[in-house]
Amino acid sequence: MSKNILIPTDFSIESLNLVKHAAEEAAPGRVNVLLAHGLRLSDSILDLLFFSRNREISKLTNRDFDTACKVLRNRYKAHINSLQIDFFSGFTESAFRFFLDAHKVEEILIPKSYELKNITPNSFDLLPFIKSSSYPVNEVQWQHVENVPEKGRLAEVFLL
Repeated sequence: MSKNILIPTDFSIESLNLVKHAAEEAAPGRVNVLLAHGLRLSDSILDLLFFSRNREISKLTNRDFDTACKVLRNRYKAHINSLQIDFFSGFTESAFRFFLDAHKVEEILIPKSYELKNITPNSFDLLPFIKSSSYPVNEVQWQHVENVPEKGRLAEVFLL
């Protein structure tokens, strides 16, 4: 039986440390990882009519991030059953609980010392919602390396 884990992301390769941690801690029975990002949606009806989750994801990610996800899926294929990306766009704690329930989240992993970045003016931090939820939350610490030539590039996934 797979365990469903939510991991907040800012679409940086460094934020994928939590995916690696989830895979290494999971029993060979597999884990389903949901990478979540807080995103305020437009109030315009026209924008909402033509909103595409996949288009928004492709705007926020880059080739290195996508490739890093594939590398992690392949490296931990015995543990990672699925790796999905979704947005939370609600305003309330109850909306966040509905989001977690809809994805059948059982556990949330958050970084202990890494600060997730708001990568667009419409991005927002999920940590206040996560910390006020009643879901099990595990803070994960990893060695933050600042001055490496691989920083922000695909090669960084191999440093993880």
